[in-house]
Amino acid sequence: MGDYREAVARWIRQLTIVLDTSLTDQEQAQLIGEVNGPVQFTIQLPPYRWAWQQAVARDVMEAAAEAGMAALNEHLNPAMETTRYLLERLSEATGRPLEDLMQEMSIVLDAAVAAAENPPHGQGPTDDS
Repeated sequence: MGDYREAVARWIRQLTIVLDTSLTDQEQAQLIGEVNGPVQFTIQLPPYRWAWQQAVARDVMEAAAEAGMAALNEHLNPAMETTRYLLERLSEATGRPLEDLMQEMSIVLDAAVAAAENPPHGQGPTDDS
């Protein structure tokens, strides 16, 4: 579940940056890269008998990584914009600052991840019932 916790943390960090209206889109993108680091697809290629086989496999893996990043961005960008819009509307409707809403969301999501990581006895996926 550590990967899920990290994904939620990355999302909160990214959303916090996107909601900072003092930053340009370029500054936001740069800061997100600095804070979250690059998304990397790491796949270990097996040894090949011929050098050309390794080169072909590497080309295929690079193309797959680019396609994966494109697919990720096709979903991530609209989700980020939707979340930003909803938080801004919630802020307007409640009169609460975005910072307060972000803090509350972070706390609630952290508790939800913790509950998923530590289900009550008798409800976990490793129980033999």
